[in-house]
Amino acid sequence: MTKKIRIIDFPTTFWIANTMEIFERMAWYGFFAVSSLYITGAISEGGLGFSDEDRGVLQGVVTFFLYLFPVVSGALADRYGFKKMLFAAFVVLVPAYYLLGQ
Repeated sequence: MTKKIRIIDFPTTFWIANTMEIFERMAWYGFFAVSSLYITGAISEGGLGFSDEDRGVLQGVVTFFLYLFPVVSGALADRYGFKKMLFAAFVVLVPAYYLLGQ
Protein backbone atom coordinates (compact mmCIF):
# COMPACT_ATOMS: atom_id res chain seq x y z
CA MET A 1 0.00 0.00 0.00
CA THR A 2 1.42 3.37 -0.98
CA LYS A 3 0.86 6.58 0.85
CA LYS A 4 -0.38 9.47 -1.28
CA ILE A 5 1.59 12.66 -0.94
CA ARG A 6 -0.63 15.68 -0.61
CA ILE A 7 0.47 18.96 -2.15
CA ILE A 8 0.51 20.59 1.28
CA ASP A 9 3.08 18.04 2.50
CA PHE A 10 5.90 19.53 0.41
CA PRO A 11 8.54 21.40 2.47
CA THR A 12 8.72 25.19 2.61
CA THR A 13 11.95 25.24 0.60
CA PHE A 14 10.11 23.56 -2.27
CA TRP A 15 7.56 26.38 -2.35
CA ILE A 16 10.19 29.11 -2.06
CA ALA A 17 12.35 27.68 -4.85
CA ASN A 18 9.40 27.15 -7.18
CA THR A 19 7.96 30.59 -6.50
CA MET A 20 11.34 32.16 -7.28
CA GLU A 21 11.54 30.13 -10.49
CA ILE A 22 8.04 31.15 -11.57
CA PHE A 23 8.83 34.85 -11.10
CA GLU A 24 12.17 34.47 -12.89
CA ARG A 25 10.48 32.77 -15.86
CA MET A 26 7.76 35.44 -16.00
CA ALA A 27 10.48 38.11 -16.05
CA TRP A 28 12.39 36.33 -18.82
CA TYR A 29 9.42 35.68 -21.10
CA GLY A 30 8.09 39.18 -20.47
CA PHE A 31 11.45 40.63 -21.49
CA PHE A 32 11.82 38.28 -24.46
CA ALA A 33 8.41 39.26 -25.85
CA VAL A 34 9.01 43.01 -25.52
CA SER A 35 12.63 42.87 -26.70
CA SER A 36 11.50 42.12 -30.26
CA LEU A 37 9.76 45.47 -30.39
CA TYR A 38 12.79 47.26 -28.95
CA ILE A 39 15.29 45.53 -31.24
CA THR A 40 13.31 46.22 -34.43
CA GLY A 41 11.98 49.63 -33.38
CA ALA A 42 13.09 52.75 -35.24
CA ILE A 43 16.12 54.53 -33.81
CA SER A 44 14.17 57.80 -33.76
CA GLU A 45 11.64 56.12 -31.44
CA GLY A 46 14.29 54.74 -29.06
CA GLY A 47 14.71 51.32 -30.68
CA LEU A 48 17.83 49.73 -32.12
CA GLY A 49 16.68 49.72 -35.75
CA PHE A 50 17.64 46.10 -36.50
CA SER A 51 16.00 44.20 -39.33
CA ASP A 52 13.72 41.26 -38.59
CA GLU A 53 16.45 38.89 -39.80
CA ASP A 54 19.02 40.43 -37.45
CA ARG A 55 16.54 40.25 -34.58
CA GLY A 56 15.94 36.58 -35.31
CA VAL A 57 19.65 35.80 -35.31
CA LEU A 58 20.23 37.80 -32.11
CA GLN A 59 17.36 36.19 -30.25
CA GLY A 60 18.35 32.77 -31.57
CA VAL A 61 21.92 33.15 -30.31
CA VAL A 62 20.69 34.40 -26.92
CA THR A 63 18.29 31.45 -26.64
CA PHE A 64 21.05 29.01 -27.64
CA PHE A 65 23.29 30.25 -24.83
CA LEU A 66 20.32 30.29 -22.47
CA TYR A 67 19.94 26.54 -22.97
CA LEU A 68 23.69 25.86 -23.01
CA PHE A 69 24.41 27.76 -19.78
CA PRO A 70 22.80 25.16 -17.44
CA VAL A 71 25.50 22.68 -18.45
CA VAL A 72 28.22 25.10 -17.34
CA SER A 73 26.37 26.30 -14.26
CA GLY A 74 25.59 22.70 -13.29
CA ALA A 75 29.28 21.87 -13.36
CA LEU A 76 30.01 24.94 -11.23
CA ALA A 77 27.27 23.94 -8.79
CA ASP A 78 28.78 20.46 -8.51
CA ARG A 79 32.15 22.01 -7.73
CA TYR A 80 31.16 24.88 -5.39
CA GLY A 81 27.76 23.78 -4.10
CA PHE A 82 24.29 24.60 -5.36
CA LYS A 83 23.48 27.06 -2.57
CA LYS A 84 26.45 29.28 -3.40
CA MET A 85 25.67 29.13 -7.11
CA LEU A 86 21.97 29.83 -6.56
CA PHE A 87 22.89 32.86 -4.49
CA ALA A 88 25.36 34.02 -7.16
CA ALA A 89 22.72 33.59 -9.86
CA PHE A 90 20.24 35.80 -8.04
CA VAL A 91 22.95 38.37 -7.24
CA VAL A 92 23.40 38.68 -11.01
CA LEU A 93 19.74 38.36 -12.02
CA VAL A 94 18.16 40.89 -9.67
CA PRO A 95 20.24 43.90 -10.81
CA ALA A 96 20.09 42.70 -14.42
CA TYR A 97 16.29 42.67 -14.49
CA TYR A 98 16.24 46.01 -12.66
CA LEU A 99 18.52 47.54 -15.31
CA LEU A 100 16.42 46.04 -18.11
CA GLY A 101 13.42 47.85 -16.67
CA GLN A 102 15.13 51.25 -16.75
